[in-house]
Amino acid sequence: MAKLSFGMIGGGEGSFIGDIHRMGAQLDGLGQLAAGCFSRDYGKSLDYGRRAGLDEDRIYRTYEEMAEAEAGRPDPIDFVIVAAPNHIHYDCCRAFLEKGIHVVCDKPLTNELEQARDLKALAEEKDLLFGVTFVYSAMPAAWFMKEEIAAGRIGEIIRVKGEYLSDNLLAPNEDLDGGMLWRIDPAKAGKSTCCADIGVHCQQLISYVTGLSIRELSADMTVVGEGRQLDTDFTASLRFDSGAKGHMWCSNVAAGKYNDLNIAVYGTKGSVAWSLEEPDFVTMSGKNGQTVRCRVGKSGGSQAGAPFRLPAGQSEGWVLAFANIYRAFMTALISKKAGQPFARNYPGIDEGIDSVAFVEACVSSWQNGGRWTEICRKR
Repeated sequence: MAKLSFGMIGGGEGSFIGDIHRMGAQLDGLGQLAAGCFSRDYGKSLDYGRRAGLDEDRIYRTYEEMAEAEAGRPDPIDFVIVAAPNHIHYDCCRAFLEKGIHVVCDKPLTNELEQARDLKALAEEKDLLFGVTFVYSAMPAAWFMKEEIAAGRIGEIIRVKGEYLSDNLLAPNEDLDGGMLWRIDPAKAGKSTCCADIGVHCQQLISYVTGLSIRELSADMTVVGEGRQLDTDFTASLRFDSGAKGHMWCSNVAAGKYNDLNIAVYGTKGSVAWSLEEPDFVTMSGKNGQTVRCRVGKSGGSQAGAPFRLPAGQSEGWVLAFANIYRAFMTALISKKAGQPFARNYPGIDEGIDSVAFVEACVSSWQNGGRWTEICRKR
């Protein structure tokens, strides 16, 4: 079977996340990097593309040039990965959708809710697949939690707690590298730093695991750091459509924390909890005080749809979670191209829209003194 070919916007030299996207997209042998515009500096883009083994005529100066040229080739890319800063997500995605090219975009989908909705309308009009890389919901532990909750193991959900804690913005601005500097720039990051960067991961993971939708929220944002305008720490109280309640705390200034993403779901029969710091363990607790640490992995039983790749005891990592998303996306695309039925088992544009709506509600609530604010559900 011929591999799918993909291109990339951004993700060039010095881009950590770009390397992760490429590894994830190529790990299962379903896709191959064929084109790219890796940097605003064409010289850097050329250097990077040549080292990646690309033909020079498929290393482009701009994403507009790339979309136009690839669409006109007899062998165009099958999809594009957008791994550039937030402020150009919308324009990049739209340029390729208009040319009939499928898209995978890093989160957050866009900086504005109407932009996200416009991308959905265009993708549907063109009958194109659209993935968004909410990577943590592709980890085996998240799938395990979702299955346990759906099976009624913890009963009816009463309360949810989520945190994503890091200290990567405790340093002064002059000590930040380029990858962090743009995240505190409103012209590039949009309305939010913390909420839009790591908060959306927590929000989407909660939604995936529980199957619940946030109805309204009350948020409080804090700007920590001299010369900054956007939040670097935020909390939100949550009310779900089901009547359950929740709380979220996310921070880029929690000293001593690196990527401490953790969630806990409490129900009428028990609870389930997981932490990224122990990625292969899920803790199940019951009303009788019994607590069980469940190690996820193949040896625990391979069920249909499970994302397990390794035997229990071998850590299922972050790169494999990216690969899970790309495997699901490319499997669907291969089937679609062959005119066969396919399932969308990857986070897509609806999840992207929900997260943009979440950020907008948090910012609106904060600007209005923590007033309870409804999430705009319209997609």
